[in-house]
Amino acid sequence: MEREFVAGGSLYLNTPLPPSSTVLLLGSVTNEPSEPVAWTHSYKGARVFYTSLGHPKDFESPSFRRLLVNAIFWTLNRPAPQTLRAAEKKAK
Repeated sequence: MEREFVAGGSLYLNTPLPPSSTVLLLGSVTNEPSEPVAWTHSYKGARVFYTSLGHPKDFESPSFRRLLVNAIFWTLNRPAPQTLRAAEKKAK
């Protein structure tokens, strides 16, 4: 899985995050500070995942799709499938 990928959209200002947030992914543009683009948070006992990514080109990246699959299963408190193909089968 790629450790980095190029996103097709804009970098949004998302800081500051609540202290209980766990940053999963940072985004950056030249000559600007990094910003969190994906994180988890617990709110009133619920698992919350957020990402500011989602430009149509982002969905071309297997790493981005994997991030989404993992996030969905994490919010459901279920183990994520080992492969994207297995996740796609479960979704049908």
